[in-house]
Amino acid sequence: MSSRIQFRRRISQTLPLLYLGLVYLFILGPMAVVFIAAFNSARAFPSPFESFTLKWFESLFQKREFIMAMGTSVRVGVGAAGLASLLGLPLSILLVRNEFRGKAAVNTIFMSPLIIPQVTLSIALLQLFSLTHVRLSEVTLTFAHTLFVMPFVIRATVSSLQFVDPSLEEAAMTMGANRIKTFFLITLPLIRAGVTAGFILAFVISFINVPLSLFLTTPGSATLPIRVFAYMESRLDPVVAAVGALIIVMVMLVSIILEKVAKVRLIL
Repeated sequence: MSSRIQFRRRISQTLPLLYLGLVYLFILGPMAVVFIAAFNSARAFPSPFESFTLKWFESLFQKREFIMAMGTSVRVGVGAAGLASLLGLPLSILLVRNEFRGKAAVNTIFMSPLIIPQVTLSIALLQLFSLTHVRLSEVTLTFAHTLFVMPFVIRATVSSLQFVDPSLEEAAMTMGANRIKTFFLITLPLIRAGVTAGFILAFVISFINVPLSLFLTTPGSATLPIRVFAYMESRLDPVVAAVGALIIVMVMLVSIILEKVAKVRLIL
C-alpha cells in the first residue's frame, strides 16, 4: 500500500515538471534551431550542423538593404512605442481613476485593434491614406503601428495603476502638491515598471510586425521583417537565421539591462 502511495506521489511530482519542460521546449525549441543555424557553416537552411562559423553575420552586415531595414524598424518601433506610451498613459489614468458615462465604450474602442484582424486594419488604413491623399512613408507607418500597439501599452499601464493606492496621491495633494507634481513624484515612480514593460512590449510587437508593414511600406521604408520575406523569395540561406539570432540577442540584452540597471522586471 505504501509503495503505491509513493509511486503516485512521484507521478504527481514528475508530471508537472514534464509538462513544464514540454512547454519550454515548445517555446524555446524553434529559437534554439534558428540560433544554432546562424552559426552553422552549411549553406542550406535548415541543414545538419557542420562546423562553427561567423560568415553569415559578416554577410548580413555587408548587405546594405538589411542594415537600412533594421534602422527603419528601430525608428518605427521606438516612435510607435513612444507615441503609444504618451497617448496611452493619460488614457490609462482616465480609465482607472475616473468613472464617467461611456467608459466601457471608450475602453472597447481603444482595445479594438486587438480584436480587428491586422489585414482588415491594414486595408482600412491604406484606403484612409489614399482617400486623404497622404503618401505612404515612414511617418504613416509609425502612425499605423502606434494605433496597433497602443492597447498593449494601455493594458500594461492599467494593470500597474490598479495596484497603486489612490490615498497616496490624495495625501500628496493634501500636503500641497498639485496634480502634475503628484503624478511625477508619486504616481509615475509607482507605475514605472508597467509603463516600461508596455513600452518594450510595444517596441517588440512593432519591430516584428508583418501585416501592417506589408500593406503600408514603400521601397524606401521597408522594415526588417518585410526585407527578410523579400529576401526569402529568391533564396533561403542561413543569413535569415543570422537575422533571427541577432533579434533574439537584442531582446535578451534589453531585458537584462532593464532588470539589472533600471530594476524593471520584464516577463517575456
